[in-house]
Amino acid sequence: MTPKLFELWRRQAALAGGFAAMGPFAGVVMAHRVTQMVQEAGSPSAAGLAEAQRMVAEKLSAAFEGGLAATKVMTAMAGAQDPIAAAGLMVAASEAAMRPASRMVRANARRLSRKGL
Repeated sequence: MTPKLFELWRRQAALAGGFAAMGPFAGVVMAHRVTQMVQEAGSPSAAGLAEAQRMVAEKLSAAFEGGLAATKVMTAMAGAQDPIAAAGLMVAASEAAMRPASRMVRANARRLSRKGL
């Protein structure tokens, strides 16, 4: 096995681990938000409406920011020297795409946990 291939596998494993690490944070965020929605069913508070708007805006922002970052990385695909380099660019694009969502879900878990919803 070549060092380049080993490094690619290591990065792929780290990427999968990053996805898995987001799971508990996403669960905390969902639990807080669903609890708030259930408590306010039928008559949402101003804070509940603001949280719902924030939730949608953050998802759109993270998706756009991640897509833009991945696109910037993928522009180098034409210059990839070999299949391993091309695969490395795909992993880098995935890392770049995941970064904004990971940052936001972790920040939301901290913020919502402090609020005690």
